[in-house]
Amino acid sequence: MIMDNIKTRKELVIDQEKTGYRYSIEPFLLADFMPVMPQQSVLDIGTGCGIIPLLLVHREPSLKVTAIEIRDSIQAQKNIHQNGMDRQISLIQGDFLKEAENLTPDSIDHIVSNPPYRKIQTGRINPDPEKALARHELSLSMSSLLDKSAPLLKRGGQISLAYPPERIAETLRELEDRNLYPNLARFVHGNVQAPAKIFLISALKEKKSDFSVAPPLTVYNEDGTYSKEAESLLRPA
Repeated sequence: MIMDNIKTRKELVIDQEKTGYRYSIEPFLLADFMPVMPQQSVLDIGTGCGIIPLLLVHREPSLKVTAIEIRDSIQAQKNIHQNGMDRQISLIQGDFLKEAENLTPDSIDHIVSNPPYRKIQTGRINPDPEKALARHELSLSMSSLLDKSAPLLKRGGQISLAYPPERIAETLRELEDRNLYPNLARFVHGNVQAPAKIFLISALKEKKSDFSVAPPLTVYNEDGTYSKEAESLLRPA
């Protein structure tokens, strides 16, 4: 599902470019999956048009969000400005692997990313350079993402990610190797009979807890309409 313009009941407007990489449902899933508290600091890695920070600040206006995007970030800046969130969301255009060096260690409550999900040697690389960067680990692999993310989190801070299910064993291993201990996962299915296409996972820095799996989320009903939960995510109140 691709959307040109999303407007919520409280007039949050999220535009995106007509060409290049375009978000689907994953940002809405991640923003809903993340627990946030007032005044927390959040880092969004690979913000695209700024959709995750916009959804989070819409939900909790006291958040302080830093959003990083390696590609052209003009659309993200427009979205932040037209929703009046310039004070809550700071935008950095650059490579996270380099920009992380300029961020304060042990300073962030929550890191979120909808990262490139395909390894370089898997699948056809899209000829569109923006889509290629977003889908394949050309500039940001899982290991490099976690190497740079872990030092930025406060002790007990949380990281939330979305990946395809075939990478779950790798994700669990890579997280724990960096003292990021998984505490919650959720699988997302197109419909009740379809295998999961996405899993969401969160982990806590240097804080072990029971690992649980939330009930699965189904996006579509049998008749092709959105499920009640999916509809509520796409049209937040």
